[in-house]
Amino acid sequence: MNYETVVLLENTSIENPSTVSFAYSDRQKGAGYHNLADNAHTAIYQFNNFKGTVKMQGTLEQFPGDSDWADIPDTEVGGDSSSLNNDYTINFSGNYVWIRAAYNLQDGEITSIRYNL
Repeated sequence: MNYETVVLLENTSIENPSTVSFAYSDRQKGAGYHNLADNAHTAIYQFNNFKGTVKMQGTLEQFPGDSDWADIPDTEVGGDSSSLNNDYTINFSGNYVWIRAAYNLQDGEITSIRYNL
């Protein structure tokens, strides 16, 4: 059973692409915040001619700082020179208090990143 669905990011494109730095969505409550016994999460990435990298990050900190976030394993999509136009569904587990999307957009558009827990 889904607890909630949140749009982390939508209709995002960039005028000055960066090859190194990542940008981040706003943080959203994770399973650990809600004290859910079922710590299953799903993220859905939707792209339009996207080139770059998208991944999910999580933290166990109640009041996280910049250095309190960690990449969630097996959530990264992209990272090469090919354009992505498909929808990608990513499932992961963890008692993360907060969740966010990290993205490096080289070209194209991130149509939507949605998150369910």
